[in-house]
This record gives sequence, structure tokens and C-alpha cells, in this order.
Amino acid sequence: MSAENGLNVIRGDGVARIVFDRPKALNALSPATLRALIETCEELGQDERLRVVQFEGAGACFSAGADLPSFLLEMTGDLAHATADLGRRATNAVAELPMITIASPRGHCVGGGLVLAGACDIRIAADDVRFLIPELEAGIPLAWGGMAHLVRLVGETITADWVLSSRAFGAEEALRAGLISRIVPVAQLDEAASALVKAIATKPANVLRATKQQLIAIRAGTFDAKSDADGLLAALRDPEATQKGMEYVRARLRRDPG
Repeated sequence: MSAENGLNVIRGDGVARIVFDRPKALNALSPATLRALIETCEELGQDERLRVVQFEGAGACFSAGADLPSFLLEMTGDLAHATADLGRRATNAVAELPMITIASPRGHCVGGGLVLAGACDIRIAADDVRFLIPELEAGIPLAWGGMAHLVRLVGETITADWVLSSRAFGAEEALRAGLISRIVPVAQLDEAASALVKAIATKPANVLRATKQQLIAIRAGTFDAKSDADGLLAALRDPEATQKGMEYVRARLRRDPG
């Protein structure tokens, strides 16, 4: 998909990179961009070759959040509710992808951009990242399901602080709160994200999908550990997983023959 709607999708070797690609607008998320994101996630979700989807922003930032002028133009008449609901649908589309998802924010990661990153499984951030949830300051509530995702990630108290104060916070605070898993120098972010993506993409496809389903079930409160036995047996019947296991055992024996 081209970047005409503010989204650029690059595929290869079991990985898809989704790039918010409006750098002159700080990768602000217009209704057209969110519609393209929903469509893209629906398409990628059907691709059994994919193992990892990475989300990033073009240029010096991840996303400045919703493109409010574009939204206001469309939030009229019969289209008002559907347009207002695009962010929730896009966030759910990201959260429900059956493959592992990684966000690598740098620079500005604001409002809806933070919500979309929060819907991913893993977030590693550049040391220059500046998170901000300015919705209340702009006179609107945080939407797109953002409250639920943030409370799940960092808890109710920290979420309330960030949302109600509308204050900016950086990578160190985000790491302490559990919003991100690690901080990387901005010049090394692309390399670090690529290395993580490649490391995950080498894992057996069916095992990755099973792990993602566990994560989705845990988030929904429907996880039952009784299903773990079924997952283990399925892996033992899967040729790729079996081969990976044999390679792991041989490597361990070479390192520690005793």
C-alpha cells in the first residue's frame, strides 16, 4: 500500500512494517489513515506467512496523534459517529492481529499515536521519545479505547495522572511505569527494532500464533491454562517447531556436553 493515505506497508521474510508516513504533519492520523490501517490489518491478519508486524513513524517522530482538523471536517451529519469511532476500530484491529506486534516510537508519540502503540505486544522506545496525552487539554475525552489499554499496561493511578494532567513524560518514566520494555539511543532504534523483529520471526510460526492467542485471552480475561497442554501437543506435532527444538537441544549439548 502506498503512502497516499499516510500509511506505508512493507512486507518481506515473514515481517510486515507499517509506517505512519506523513512526516511533514508529524505523522498525524487522519480518518483516511485510520481507514487504511483497518483495511491493512484485516488483510495482514489473513496472511499466514507473517510472524511479526512492526509499527513505526517516518522521519523524526512516531505520531502526533489524531489529525483533528481532518476529523472535524468529517464529523458532521450521518458520518459523524462512524468517523468518531474510527480510532477505536483501528486500535482494535491492531490489538487483534494474530501475529506478534512491535511498536518503536521516537520523538513525539501523542494521544492516538500512544494508544495505537499501546495496542501492540511490545514497545521499545528511543531515548528522545516524548509521550503526551493532551486530549483533556484540548477539551475532549481520551477515546479510541485508550483508557482501557493504558490501565492494562500501567495501572489506574498512573493512567489517571497522565490523562488528567496532560503532561509530557519521557522514556525513563515510561519504562518505570511498564509502558515500554526498553530504551534505545535514538540513533540505534532502527537497528534494535530490526534485531528484535528478526529474533522473533525466527520462532516457529504456529508457536508464535499460539503465544499471541494466549496474550489476547489474558487481556480479555478469558485465558484458561488448561489449554496450554493442547498448545504443547500441537507444537510437538508441528514439523517446524520440532526442527527448532532439535536445533536448540543440539546447540545446548555443544555448549554443555556434560
